[in-house]
Amino acid sequence: MFGTRIFGGGASTAESLQRAYSPLKRIEAYWQSLRDVTPQGDGLPTRAEMDPRGIGTNLGHAFILERIAPGVFKIRVAGCLLTEMMGGQAHGLPFSRAFGRDAHDALAKVLQETCDRPAIARVSLAASRIGLQAGCVGEMRLFPLRPDAHGTARLLGALAFAGRISPPPQPMALTGSFLRSLRRARACPQQDDRLRPTDVPYLRVVQETEDRLTQ
Repeated sequence: MFGTRIFGGGASTAESLQRAYSPLKRIEAYWQSLRDVTPQGDGLPTRAEMDPRGIGTNLGHAFILERIAPGVFKIRVAGCLLTEMMGGQAHGLPFSRAFGRDAHDALAKVLQETCDRPAIARVSLAASRIGLQAGCVGEMRLFPLRPDAHGTARLLGALAFAGRISPPPQPMALTGSFLRSLRRARACPQQDDRLRPTDVPYLRVVQETEDRLTQ
């Protein structure tokens, strides 16, 4: 998925990518721990349940998005990594501003599907122009939160890079993505757990019965 390009003075390897992306796994584990204590064990946590202490030292990799229109999300909380990537204060800005224009349509589809299914999204990222160190790649994961009383949808996000963002701002390109649909309480018993194509390039959909995406 990420190839063998150079970053940080050495060739990228599975081990180095796992090390760089370990905050994503820890943030996902925190989100899942909140989901496990919902009444059926398969509900969604709320924004109010998000405790920075639960994310701990990985807080700089986390962010929260809020949907303001179909496929349009603004940044409500930004960790230092997203802030650096956008070149300054990110709160209140459209999330799409962190990405190159060519990625906007696919990004909107991924964000919308993550909320509506609901699903976990895993998105592979790469530099969309010169400015990132050679071979810098990244990964983003998105986790749905339960809508509030007004129906406002939000997502918990996690972001990590194998390489250094320098100098900012650095719009990113989407190089691959897929969703893992979540099983909901009293879901239809005839769920299709096969991979299903979508109309978004390099976006695949799987059911929660598939293996967890922790690579």
